[in-house]
Amino acid sequence: MAFQQLDLFGNPIPDASGKGKVIFANNQIQVKIKAKQVISPNTPEATASESNNNEVPLAEATTKNKRGRKSYKVLLTSAEAIQLPDDATLQQKLYHPIGDVAKWFNVTTSLIRYWENEFDILKPRKTRKGDRLFRYEDIKNIALIYYLLRDKKLSIEGAKQYLKANKNKAAEQFELVQLLEKMRQFLLEIQTNLNS
Repeated sequence: MAFQQLDLFGNPIPDASGKGKVIFANNQIQVKIKAKQVISPNTPEATASESNNNEVPLAEATTKNKRGRKSYKVLLTSAEAIQLPDDATLQQKLYHPIGDVAKWFNVTTSLIRYWENEFDILKPRKTRKGDRLFRYEDIKNIALIYYLLRDKKLSIEGAKQYLKANKNKAAEQFELVQLLEKMRQFLLEIQTNLNS
């Protein structure tokens, strides 16, 4: 007895033999599971899909639909994405708005406001309207807090205690890390110039 597959309205669907495995059948219904196509790593389809996946940045690919805490790999890529201007540029203006500061650190403005409530060293000036304006010293303190929370992986309470106990030492370590990052960028530029 041959079974014919029907759609929801009882109309016959053309037989797709070899396309799946029958798991249940009776006089009226036939249920099939479609076989999944497996792509081996050496096929052209696999290399094409890998090249397309490499074009999407890691931070965008992993955080697009993911909720909750970010993975360590995503935090590393976001930490490298900090675009803090040099000291001379920062000191040209007396005050910087919170939106600019948030863009430089690749965080939201609400996170900076939260850090302001949690850490006593952050004291931005507020306008009558309530907008926060950050001085050069405040931006350096935000960079120090960012370093403690994101790079050293301290909790909020741990960062508070660390700042109370080792304020000068933490600032020196942060400046040393910044100098080493600048040196690393300089050496990478030299390497790319030599390779090209």
